[in-house]
Amino acid sequence: MSVTYTPPLSSSHRWSFPHRLGIWFVAIYTICYVLPLPTLLGLIPLIEHIGNSVLGMDNIKKITRTGSGDTSFDYAYLFTLVTFSLTLSLGLSIFLRQRFNYGLLYVLTQTFVRYYLAQMMLSYGFAKVFEAQFRYPNFYTLEQTYGESSPMGIVWRLMGLSRPYSIFGGLGEVLGGLLLLFRRTKALGALVVIAVMANVVMLNFSFDIPVKLFSSYLLLLAFFILSPDLSAVYRFFILHKPASLNRDSVVLSKKWHCITHRVGKTIVIVFVLFVTLNGHSWTQKPDRPLRGIYEVKSFVLANDTLPPLTTDTIRWNKLIIENDFAEVRLMNRNSESFMLNMDDKEKTIALKNYYDSTLVHTF
Repeated sequence: MSVTYTPPLSSSHRWSFPHRLGIWFVAIYTICYVLPLPTLLGLIPLIEHIGNSVLGMDNIKKITRTGSGDTSFDYAYLFTLVTFSLTLSLGLSIFLRQRFNYGLLYVLTQTFVRYYLAQMMLSYGFAKVFEAQFRYPNFYTLEQTYGESSPMGIVWRLMGLSRPYSIFGGLGEVLGGLLLLFRRTKALGALVVIAVMANVVMLNFSFDIPVKLFSSYLLLLAFFILSPDLSAVYRFFILHKPASLNRDSVVLSKKWHCITHRVGKTIVIVFVLFVTLNGHSWTQKPDRPLRGIYEVKSFVLANDTLPPLTTDTIRWNKLIIENDFAEVRLMNRNSESFMLNMDDKEKTIALKNYYDSTLVHTF
């Protein structure tokens, strides 16, 4: 098997120190980022210690039951991973110097990043197209006032209320992901992903959606994929001069190498699509018979009927049943959320506390 590239990716090209450092950093950081290293290697206490001692964070702990990717632990892990990747990259760049096939390393890293980014784009895109991410506002949301809404909640309701716009955004992500799967269209795919993810990153920062770190990372990966073609894009769109895209690739000299490559590529693409489509619940569960919003007309506690005072912190005002979940709204507009278990045979409803399974209210 021989390797050929167009300059500056040819094996005869001497890679400068910044280029060597950069490719090692992207390769190491991306592989470490994809793998759940803190859990696999038991690094959670170390990262918490770095966050507390080095970064000066207050009592940082890894929160497991949260959908946020921007916790203090995530920022501490970002600092730790960047420091580790930069240190190792610096050592490899100095020690190996030119005694390494950096062209091949670059192509392999680009390929890995392309497929990883494609899988992420397809996952988020299909989730929007098939209404798995943004759904029509539920009863909890409809009972909230605008003042009770978070900035993130406003974005979620906007997307959920407008199916055409949600599908439009999802199709942009799907298109970018599909184009990234093939070398001939990777530059166009990177441009599409940059356009889509720039908007997503801006939404996340502007409306405090806690996916800022991850969305920014995906945007940077798209720029990395486009990096060998940036000069061509500049020449074509800005200077209006002829330009050609780089054709960095591995040239297979034997027929069975070509067959193996095509079969392997097909398997990887099918696997990416399978994992993506199988990772979401595309159909919603049928509604519970009692799903709805119930206004509490009478509330009795210890044989005392509590009047509906808006300052009361105990009396229920409404009970909201949303299939497997329930929410109790008190008279002072505070609320408590529960997991709902409905037994049709025993004709009972059990409200279980999210954080303490021993706290169960059965009706």
